[in-house]
Amino acid sequence: MTEVYRPTKTWSLITIAGLSFISFFHVLMVFTGVGAMLRPESIIDLGEEGPMSAWYMVYGLLTLANVPVTIATIVVFLIWLNRSYKNLPALRPSFLRFSSGWAVGWWFIPFANLVRPFQVVREVWWESDPEIPQDQMFLTESLHSAPTFMALWWGFWLAANIVTNGVDKLFDPERTDNVATMGLGFVVASSLTIIAAALAIKVVRDITSRQAARFVSVQRIERSAYGYDHSEGSPNTANS
Repeated sequence: MTEVYRPTKTWSLITIAGLSFISFFHVLMVFTGVGAMLRPESIIDLGEEGPMSAWYMVYGLLTLANVPVTIATIVVFLIWLNRSYKNLPALRPSFLRFSSGWAVGWWFIPFANLVRPFQVVREVWWESDPEIPQDQMFLTESLHSAPTFMALWWGFWLAANIVTNGVDKLFDPERTDNVATMGLGFVVASSLTIIAAALAIKVVRDITSRQAARFVSVQRIERSAYGYDHSEGSPNTANS
């Protein structure tokens, strides 16, 4: 990776917008679930196709609207993560275990994607610390740690996916005898997703601001140490 820092603010803002839209859809799904729990007898007669819960119809429409937004947000988040990792060499990291390619690749490896993506994000957060000890300006292995909110984000993200997959497998629009139970599933799955999205927004904002601040710190330290600016590490003016 080249030692060039490129601000990721634009990608972070797009990611945050996508996460906000996902949260909005899931707030509506929570209301749908509550409605299903309180009024499970709300049935729509579809004629030849038979009866269907009105709440199931609303849930299905919200899911269809949410799918493209979720896919687009995941893509943008991975672009942001890839570019954030590419910035690390210019930020004079203490030790890097991964690469910008694997920062994205680990998300698609079964079982490994339960742990590795979190470790990648944790490494980006740690190596973007704007407070740089003078003895950290060379490569030395360090034990990366992460704040509590980041661990909570990953925990809620995994829980939301597990519960959502379970709800999707049990969801049968042709049944009308389990509407209240499915409504509870909608509420739990969507609530977990909302919390995970809110914490993901904090992760993205935190890392983006930390990298910008760290680059300033690195430039200050290198000017002091060498007495001149490194044009190779000068920031690109394009927010990409």
